[in-house]
Amino acid sequence: MAARTGASVGVAVTITILGAMSLAFFVTTMIFYGNAQSAKTEKQSMEEDVKVFVSPQEREHAAIRAIRDEATRERKTVVGYLASNQSELMKTVVGDASTSMSELRTDLGMIEGTEEGSLVGLVQKLQGEIESLQEQLATADAERVLAQKNMEAEAQRVADIEAQFTASAGSMQDEVVAIMDGNMQLSTGYTQIEQRLNSEIERLRADFADRENTLQDSFDELLQENILLQGQVARLQGEGGVDRPMPLNEEALVDGRVNQVNPLDNEAIISIGRDKKAILGMTFAIYDDATDIRIDNETGEYPVGKAVVEIIKVEPTFSRARIISSSEGNPIVRGDVIANAVYDPTKTYKFVVDGLFDVDGDGIASRFERDTLEALIERWGGVLVSQIQGDTDFVVLGQKPVLPPAPGRDAPVAAIQEYVRLQQEIQRYDDLLLKAESTSMPVLNANRLRTLIGDFPN
Repeated sequence: MAARTGASVGVAVTITILGAMSLAFFVTTMIFYGNAQSAKTEKQSMEEDVKVFVSPQEREHAAIRAIRDEATRERKTVVGYLASNQSELMKTVVGDASTSMSELRTDLGMIEGTEEGSLVGLVQKLQGEIESLQEQLATADAERVLAQKNMEAEAQRVADIEAQFTASAGSMQDEVVAIMDGNMQLSTGYTQIEQRLNSEIERLRADFADRENTLQDSFDELLQENILLQGQVARLQGEGGVDRPMPLNEEALVDGRVNQVNPLDNEAIISIGRDKKAILGMTFAIYDDATDIRIDNETGEYPVGKAVVEIIKVEPTFSRARIISSSEGNPIVRGDVIANAVYDPTKTYKFVVDGLFDVDGDGIASRFERDTLEALIERWGGVLVSQIQGDTDFVVLGQKPVLPPAPGRDAPVAAIQEYVRLQQEIQRYDDLLLKAESTSMPVLNANRLRTLIGDFPN
């Protein structure tokens, strides 16, 4: 009994010990399991925290490994290494270690040249430009120093010149005064000589003018005497043969007659047409009879016609003419005679024209209007000649040119030539008038010619 009881106790103790050990093992297992779960959870949390800084894929990049190795050598964490590098970079670039990358980009965006290249490249470029400008500045400064030295040398030269001028100014002034005194004496002597010469020149000029006038008067007298003698010789040789100019009688001045008058149309039909070389625009003076075209012995003028007509249409045997002017108390009637000193259907009149004329009625006589009158005479069938000849019919003289005072000794050559030309024109005018009077040649002035042709056409 006792033996069985001891064995049972041992078994019971063993079982109890095994149970206690099993319980202890279970408790230990539960403790380790809890610790394992806690460690796993903590591991996962740490892995999530690490992913924030670097992903598993980025850990294998060579750049990340290089940063890690560099951080390990400097005994820093990778994040600490990167943060330290960024702080140093920002302090170096911006001057503030707390500047963020976005702020850096904003600051760089306001700097010209950073958008196309690196900041280091821009700095190197600017550094090169600065060095170039410094070299230019050094060159300019060297030139400035040289120019300053030259200026100082020039200033010294000017000072030396001023000193020399000041030293010689007194003597030069004395010389100038002496020269001015000498010039004054020379000027006085020259003025006296000039006055004597001018007086002598005026005396010689007066003597020359008197002698010239005397010779001119003698020449005119001899010329007139010669012309008179030539006329007498001509009369003695042939009693006025065909070579001696004679005036035309009034019958020769009649060119036609008035065939019909139309007062309502202010027209007249005259007896000359295309068959008698009538010209459009030609004017005629109208008289009652041919005897009315006779020079007045007292006035020397031809009487004015009672009317003036102008051809407006030329027919084969007659012409239509408009009445330019007429007399109220003496109207145009059929049978009146018409006259134009230039026109003649059977012969050609020859004219010598000289002097100045006022054809347009502006009160100014000129050589130009003489040319206009000559053109009118030629257009109406007349012939112009330069000298009075045996077959000359009329001498037409306008106003005599006026000779201005003789030009002085200092006058231009053109003024002297113009004076000589006017002298020659006046001499020709006088010669023509004298010869016409000595040979009884009809002399017509502008008014007489206007009377005999009716009017000057516009």
